[in-house]
Amino acid sequence: MDVKKIIKDTFVLISITFVLVLILSITKVMTDSQINKINLENKLKAYSSVCPGYAYGENIVSDVVGASAGYDASLDGDEAVKRCKDVNGDTIGYIVECSSKGYGGPLHLIVGFDKSANIKGVRFATIPSETPGLGMKVTEDSYLEKWVNVNHNNVSEVDAISGATKSSNAFKEAISLACMFASRAVTLDGGI
Repeated sequence: MDVKKIIKDTFVLISITFVLVLILSITKVMTDSQINKINLENKLKAYSSVCPGYAYGENIVSDVVGASAGYDASLDGDEAVKRCKDVNGDTIGYIVECSSKGYGGPLHLIVGFDKSANIKGVRFATIPSETPGLGMKVTEDSYLEKWVNVNHNNVSEVDAISGATKSSNAFKEAISLACMFASRAVTLDGGI
């Protein structure tokens, strides 16, 4: 056994590993900014979709946070409730980002409301991993459109999807939580 050869081979392997890690790190840094930019663009498109006329938002979660006991859903972070503004700076509605546990994992929703806390649109922040076929029906436009103009008083009137009860109940739970926070935001602003 030649010790010099072992040391040389070890040094070569460590050098190759170092170079590969360096290349991967540089690639990650370079692609992270692009990925973040694309994610931000997609989020802004979703905001505009659920709150037509959206130009920018003001985070108001700290003003409307209260007990959400009794819900199997949660807000998605510290910036989960926004007052939507148009280009003139006028309030045009609210956005609530929330999630609930579906059959295949979390359902992350972006829900837009008008100034009376009626739903104007619902989009997924991320594509859920629900059961192919029935469970994924919660992502279809026909199901999302059922929620337009629904408010906190009539969430229970929207039917669950037959055969996808867990997914549609999780969706409804997230919507209920979003409606509660939107109603608080409207009340905070002097409405309802």
